[in-house]
Amino acid sequence: MHSRLSRVTSGVLAFAAVALTAAPSWAVYYALGPSKDEWGLKYEVEVSAADRDMLNVAFTLADEGRLKPVHSFTVVAFSKPTREGSRTYDVKAPLELKTTADGKRAAQVRIPKKFIDQAMIRVLTLSVDGRRQTAGAAYYDIPLAKFLNAAPAVATPPTQKIIK
Repeated sequence: MHSRLSRVTSGVLAFAAVALTAAPSWAVYYALGPSKDEWGLKYEVEVSAADRDMLNVAFTLADEGRLKPVHSFTVVAFSKPTREGSRTYDVKAPLELKTTADGKRAAQVRIPKKFIDQAMIRVLTLSVDGRRQTAGAAYYDIPLAKFLNAAPAVATPPTQKIIK
């Protein structure tokens, strides 16, 4: 006996096969170690108070350096590891860079102030020193906490002394 599958059934089976084989694949990322010149990146970071509970993170990129071409820039903060060792994102905000009048690229995001100690800009690239990374994507982290101290303090209204 010969059975035929309809076109719709064949399409659904083909889609299911592709989806099921792709589901278990995970991206492989590895950290780039420290570098004297920060991998040639030329950037500016400003962290300033947006309001009581939020911070503005302004990022300006002048040169991608030895990581050219950079795949993405993302502000991330990870949760503390669970017993099993897994972590989740407390903050994940992509920096969508736009070209400025001076030829640099800039972006700004807001993050909750309580995550500043673990927040970082994650630079993700597929090339290092002009060579394609075959083992996976490389990343370089720029911690944001060090830029908070360099930010100007938020002005607070002066307190009045009552003299009797």
